[in-house]
Amino acid sequence: MIVCAKCGERSAGTTRFCPGCGSFLDWSGTDAEQQAQAVPATEPARQSAAAGTTTTAPPVGPSGVVTPDPIGPQQSAEPTPPVTQFGAQQPADARPLRAKAQGTEPRALAEDDVVCVGCRTRNPVTRTLCMGCGRPLDEPEAVKPPWWQWWRGRDRERKPRKPRRRGTLAAIGRWLRRVFLAFLAVLAVLYAIIPGFRSGVNQEVLAGRKWVERQFSTQLTPVRPTKVSATAALPGHEAVLVADNAKNTYWAAPTGATPPVLVFTFAQPVDLRRAIVRVGDPAAFQATHRPAKLHLVYSTGKTFDVPLADTPDPQTVEIGGSAGATEVEIHVVEVHRSLQGLDVAMSEIELFEQR
Repeated sequence: MIVCAKCGERSAGTTRFCPGCGSFLDWSGTDAEQQAQAVPATEPARQSAAAGTTTTAPPVGPSGVVTPDPIGPQQSAEPTPPVTQFGAQQPADARPLRAKAQGTEPRALAEDDVVCVGCRTRNPVTRTLCMGCGRPLDEPEAVKPPWWQWWRGRDRERKPRKPRRRGTLAAIGRWLRRVFLAFLAVLAVLYAIIPGFRSGVNQEVLAGRKWVERQFSTQLTPVRPTKVSATAALPGHEAVLVADNAKNTYWAAPTGATPPVLVFTFAQPVDLRRAIVRVGDPAAFQATHRPAKLHLVYSTGKTFDVPLADTPDPQTVEIGGSAGATEVEIHVVEVHRSLQGLDVAMSEIELFEQR
């Protein structure tokens, strides 16, 4: 049995917290048996001090033999108050530390015991604090949400559900959503069980991805024609010289009622996006006419116009509309005129496509 030094409440030996005030008994408690053993030894001295009786030792004779006092012990009529010095500290009663109970039998369990939510210790129904951890027994246990609700967040408040819309438009919208979901489910089943359907879908997806890459990608590669021809050319300045990647050669053709045309043929369909053009004679820039505008006609039937500046430096121009073309015709429809000659000259054309 443990006695609380703060409130005097008695508790069992296995209790660590006082049921009356909640104090930690390992620091403030006292064993009742030790306290009871210490009381008889100190009780006579306290009673003598309270009665004011003083005991005098018998006198000793010359031979060292104690002689009894014939008069007997003297008793004072009035109790002598204890002498207290100012500033002296009075000794306090020794309070031995409570030793941990060893070999204590466990408390008999009852049906109405209260289980602590912190340490799961069973406590009598009359207690308000747990004997094991001192936690209030009326504190509710935290309820853990199920695993399928973790993604919603523990502290997030559930929003009120919006009322279902009614009317013809709302019904049509719900019906269309159901039809769309059913259509997707049918396509998924067909994709899984029919190899031909699966390969066709994969090809379409691959083509769509390439189209997106061509629209947004900036990586271009040079493309070389397999054949270059022209409707007209001067001797020594044939059409093939416009695509030989040499800066000291050029294609030249006479100008007349019909504009000269260059024809580039490719081994496979191309998608031209850019061109680098050098106009005029590299040795004598002002000696011939220079192209001012090129009209591109693709084998797919589409066309594209490219304006050019009158400069001997290379010009980078953007072109388009040639996706899937295997041949392109380059018509010289406008020229920058020269005062020395009547022929039109073009030094180089380099084409780039996007793969």
